[in-house]
Amino acid sequence: MADGSGRYVLSPAATWSRDGDELRVFSDEVLLVRRCPEAMFEWLKAVSDDPAGLPAPSGRQVDAIVRTLLRLRLVVAPFDRSWHSSAWRNQVEYFAALGLDAGAAQDRLRAAHVTVLGVGGIGGAVLAEIVGAGVGGLTLVDGDRVALENLNRQYLYRRCDVGRAKVDVAREWVRERLPEAEPTAVMETITTSEALVPYLREGGFLVVAADRPASLPELCAQACLERGASMITGGCGLRVGSSGPLLRPADVPAFIASRQEAKATAGAAVTPMAASFGPVNTLVGATMGRDLIFGILGVSARTTSHRVELLGTALT
Repeated sequence: MADGSGRYVLSPAATWSRDGDELRVFSDEVLLVRRCPEAMFEWLKAVSDDPAGLPAPSGRQVDAIVRTLLRLRLVVAPFDRSWHSSAWRNQVEYFAALGLDAGAAQDRLRAAHVTVLGVGGIGGAVLAEIVGAGVGGLTLVDGDRVALENLNRQYLYRRCDVGRAKVDVAREWVRERLPEAEPTAVMETITTSEALVPYLREGGFLVVAADRPASLPELCAQACLERGASMITGGCGLRVGSSGPLLRPADVPAFIASRQEAKATAGAAVTPMAASFGPVNTLVGATMGRDLIFGILGVSARTTSHRVELLGTALT
């Protein structure tokens, strides 16, 4: 049996129950095993309680069941539980349930560097996700100050912050939630790729969440190409939002070409849409945050961008 020499624990995303000789294992779906051997029940009880894990049982009656449990990741390799006294306990268990080396994944997030360009409605939502995930290196770039009309969707800010530089408030917000982080705040409106390059790290990541100038995605792509950084973009319309994909440096030339072709065909808006709705920004930002975190961890994902329907039917 594959991986028969390894040790396993019950996935943190799974639970199981017994009804006579029927076994049910619950996760996103339910696995039902009828006439389950007694040895299987005993093994599941043991791996549910032993963080070091146990070797998989072998034998004609249990081999197929164990293979299925492994294939569905209902049992996984033992994982680093030293994070159990940290804020990331549940996240590490989530990574373990995905089949990742969970402790190494959390270490990788802590060592990553992300530049967030624009800490408004979308950028603030992305920032909340990556800070919550434990990303340790952050540079925040935005030339705006908090305005009253921001507060319907930019949840980092309070009424008492109106008039303050967004990056200063955002930096304070990060430090409250992630004391070990040392975020850099840059109050600057980026209009050229040369201006952005100093705020990127080789092998780092860029979140493009500002909406001016119209050429911003292309100039960000040029800066990432120069620095060897990856980038993710997102935006909101009235009924449709877009997120991603995460572009590695090798993907950037094709992205630039596609943007130029789109502009030649359809043109480009000079100013962004003024209307805004908080849940829309948060939905797009959370999707970008998830894809960025998975990208940092090297979790494979589809390379197509997400198109999110924001409004199904008209109000009457």
